[in-house]
Amino acid sequence: MLKQPDYTTFAKFYDYFELEGTTETAELNAFLTDIFNKNNVKSVLDFACGTGAQSIGLARNGFKVTAADLDEAMLKIASKKAKKEKLKISFKQGNMKSAKYGTFDAAICIFNAIGHLTRLDCSKFFQNAYKSLNPGGIFIFDILNFTALKTDIFELYKDTDEEADVDGWLVKRVRNCSLNRRLRQISIKSYTSWNDTTHFDTLIENWQMQIYDKDELTKMLDYAGFTKLEFYDQNGAPFNDKLSGSIMVVAIK
Repeated sequence: MLKQPDYTTFAKFYDYFELEGTTETAELNAFLTDIFNKNNVKSVLDFACGTGAQSIGLARNGFKVTAADLDEAMLKIASKKAKKEKLKISFKQGNMKSAKYGTFDAAICIFNAIGHLTRLDCSKFFQNAYKSLNPGGIFIFDILNFTALKTDIFELYKDTDEEADVDGWLVKRVRNCSLNRRLRQISIKSYTSWNDTTHFDTLIENWQMQIYDKDELTKMLDYAGFTKLEFYDQNGAPFNDKLSGSIMVVAIK
């Protein structure tokens, strides 16, 4: 089992540290929208929607979106955003490796969400994603690239020290990461504190993320039944196995 981060407590700060205070990932959503439009995609399932970074943008661009997540607090924030923009998104709470929501033209799982799964559970998830797609459906996900991170590139990810003003709270987050090459896992230690003039609180975490290389992902996706794979870097940039810190996979059923 992998230790998991506390998204429930961190949800209210998530957008400020992971999305730089925005409600969506515009560049990535433009890449997804382009692929989906070229392939006549109408319906999209977001397996790990978080606070709605992709679901909001895709719904705004005209897709019929079903957005799911394991964490209720993250779902509430995403739902509030959708209501504010009067977007019709169907929100569901469920586990990506087993939950059934119907079948769709496309499915996504972004922001290293599969890294929270063990290898066995990730394999089960890929099979579940395959079953959740219509014939010819598209599955897109990303994960940190082990091949690149086992070099000096890992130094770019190793330490972070950030702070933000979140609705009157001064929030600080410090993270330190280490790479276990044998297990192909990143261990993350983080300390988050938030305070205003009357209150101070902290969140101390220690959790792991499973990461993969291109060859391992190819074998797992082949086993799940996908017939065609394309590989990209973040936001659809060209993929370089030795230099790209992330792998974005476009898999076709």
